[in-house]
Amino acid sequence: MSWTEFPRTLDHLPADAQEAWLFESPAARQSAERRLGIKLRSAYKTLLHEVLERGLLRGAESASIRCPVVEGDDPDRFRLECYPLSDLVATRIRYEMVPHLGDGLPCYHILRDDGITHEVPVPVRWREVAGVRLLSACGWQRSNDRPGSHLPTEYEAIFEAVCSHLGQIDISGSPPFFDRLEIRVEAPFEDVPLPVGDEHISLAEALHEDLYFTALEIFQHRLGLPELSRSLLPGQVAPFIRFGETPRLNIRTTRPDPGEDPEFGDAASLERAGHWIGAATIKAHLDRLGGTAFEASSRQGRPVWGRVVNEAAPMRLALSAGQHPNETSPMVGAMRAAQALAGQGVGFTFCPLLNPDGYALFRELCAIHPGHMHHAARYTAGGNDLTFGEGFENDALQQSRALSRADVHVNLHGYPSHEWTRPLTGYAPRGFARWAIPKGFFLILRHHPGYEDLGRRVLDAAIGAVAGHDAQMRVNREMLARYRSIFPEPDFEIAADAIPCDVQMREDELFPVTLITEAPDETIQGEDFRIAQETQFRVVMAVANALSGDSLSV
Repeated sequence: MSWTEFPRTLDHLPADAQEAWLFESPAARQSAERRLGIKLRSAYKTLLHEVLERGLLRGAESASIRCPVVEGDDPDRFRLECYPLSDLVATRIRYEMVPHLGDGLPCYHILRDDGITHEVPVPVRWREVAGVRLLSACGWQRSNDRPGSHLPTEYEAIFEAVCSHLGQIDISGSPPFFDRLEIRVEAPFEDVPLPVGDEHISLAEALHEDLYFTALEIFQHRLGLPELSRSLLPGQVAPFIRFGETPRLNIRTTRPDPGEDPEFGDAASLERAGHWIGAATIKAHLDRLGGTAFEASSRQGRPVWGRVVNEAAPMRLALSAGQHPNETSPMVGAMRAAQALAGQGVGFTFCPLLNPDGYALFRELCAIHPGHMHHAARYTAGGNDLTFGEGFENDALQQSRALSRADVHVNLHGYPSHEWTRPLTGYAPRGFARWAIPKGFFLILRHHPGYEDLGRRVLDAAIGAVAGHDAQMRVNREMLARYRSIFPEPDFEIAADAIPCDVQMREDELFPVTLITEAPDETIQGEDFRIAQETQFRVVMAVANALSGDSLSV
């Protein structure tokens, strides 16, 4: 395996630099400051680090933070970078958006209630990625005898080297163009936990997200596909970011062996499960469920299991989980609900793990960073979102629809339990900005024209299930409060005072009515996981109860 090494910027600072912004942890910067005698600041989430490290709000009861708005950039970008500052300080914070004028660095201005003010510059530069001009975080340096300038860093250099490689991959044949493209990075990135929910500062996770989604965007651009197309089929892109003292990069194509899936210590019972469960455990529970089996095959050759349960009974619903298998609570909640519904004679179809290839990659990634989001495991091994492809895993859903007489599909999902960032490509995740900050258990109802009443009945049942779960409502209220500290006016409805929801009329859904749950579960364990999988279970049972007209046991 051939590696390309990159000099660590911290060890190769310009001799005349008196101040520098780097992609380094607070501990690494503070240690180097004492050794070198210069001020070292964070190039990532600069305002947050400056306030915490320099005590810029210490002693202030309230303050206004004026966030720059740069023409051509997302107007909310610099406000979003402050998250979750309001929960880390005692000061009441009000954010104001102010246009950035001039050619210098964008600056935050902090106006304290005691009259003290602070100015916090943020190092950024324009970068073109996949034909799109984006404002990227970057290294920076200053000295007394010259103005500030960009300081190339290993963080940026690794990203740029990957982008260059992606631009040279042969895509002239039929897709997919490779089985797996492994992007292996070793660098001295250490996660820093924050005392707020599941939040942490992670340069490694941010790089994973930038590398993975940028790879998809580069292939989309080269193929002339629409931006953010989910039908792209390049192959499986897998960034592995590990700790290492020497920054280095290896890129290779390989073919994973579906017979060597890593497993995980599974819980003794699903009801008490405090973490995601392995594929073998899912299969064992599915076999005990009974019913008539149907099956598809993943692109890497893994079985995609399905069942028709109580097929002689009225068919109430189709139930699925694991479309995006880095979303961890659906498989447990769905399996629990399937067992309960089967025992009560309800007719339904069930696909517990729609994307086994993504789940295998997820387990590989969790062996390195068990708490990260791991969006490289989100799509199939072909690189497409499952429902936007043809054949393979998608065949399981098509069979579910053909075998089901139900109009309702309950499709269990999740999203990040902590902030989702892409600092080198505009900061907010492109195409997924709504999911950048957790806001609690979210419900999405999609229905065909003419199915408004049935859709409303399904959504009301789901809202009631979430509202009746006190532990989940506490999580929702806490997350919504943090979300609204940044975005006071949400772009979604809020039901029962604390349940985000959205209703869409769409004709492209496979079933006439589809309920999508979104639990903040990437990637949680312990009591947080138990709460999430319990809510998934309760929602399925509530919807089945609403459809049956009879009372089912929960």
